[in-house]
Amino acid sequence: MASPNVPCATSCPLSDSVPYERVILDLETRPHIMKEVQEAMELLDYVMCRVPDKEDPKYKEDPELYEDDLEEMQTKTDEIKPKNFPYTFYLMDEAQEKAYDSNIFSTYKGDVYWNDCGRDFIVDPNQPKENFQPENMANLVYSSLSPLKIHEGGEKVLTPRLLCEAVARVGFIPGSHCFLENIQIQLREIQGQEVITIVFYAGPEM
Repeated sequence: MASPNVPCATSCPLSDSVPYERVILDLETRPHIMKEVQEAMELLDYVMCRVPDKEDPKYKEDPELYEDDLEEMQTKTDEIKPKNFPYTFYLMDEAQEKAYDSNIFSTYKGDVYWNDCGRDFIVDPNQPKENFQPENMANLVYSSLSPLKIHEGGEKVLTPRLLCEAVARVGFIPGSHCFLENIQIQLREIQGQEVITIVFYAGPEM
C-alpha cells in the first residue's frame, strides 16, 4: 500500500502537473478498514473539532464566561499546536491534550495523504444554474487538486500532533475558513496506490 517514490510534501501547489481524478474507495465490503477509519475519525473529531457547549448552565448564568473560556482555551491551544498550523481548534481539557498524542491508526501502516475541502472540491462556476439545485447535485461540475502526502508508511505512528506538524509544513493558507468543523478520512486510489486520505473541512472563525 505504500508509495515510497513519493516524498512527503513541503509545499502546497496551486495546480497539478497531471490532472487528478478523485477516486474514493467503498469500504462497505472491507469492514476491518471501515472500523479503523471510523475510530480514527472519532479520535480526530474529539481532539480537533470540539467546542464548549453554549447550553451549559454556567454560560446561561454568565454569558461573558463563554467568550472568556474560548479565549483561554485558544491561548492554551496556540501554545501547544505548531505556530504555522493554519487552522483553529480548541483543546478544552487534559483528556483532549492527552489524546493529542494518541496514535490515530491502530493497524494501518501505509502512506497518509491530506487535503483541504477547498482544494478537494472546486466547483466550476461556468455551468448551468440548474446544476446547483439539490436534485441536480449529481450533475455538478467540479475538479480537485491532488491530496498531498504528509506521512510516510512504516512503523512510525501518526498522532494528531504529528498530523498538525505535517500540515503546517505544506504551507497551505485556508483564508477566512480556518475553524475546523469536521475531519473526514477516506481510502482513495492515488497514483495507483490505495492510501488513507484525511480531508479538513473548515468554516469561518467563531
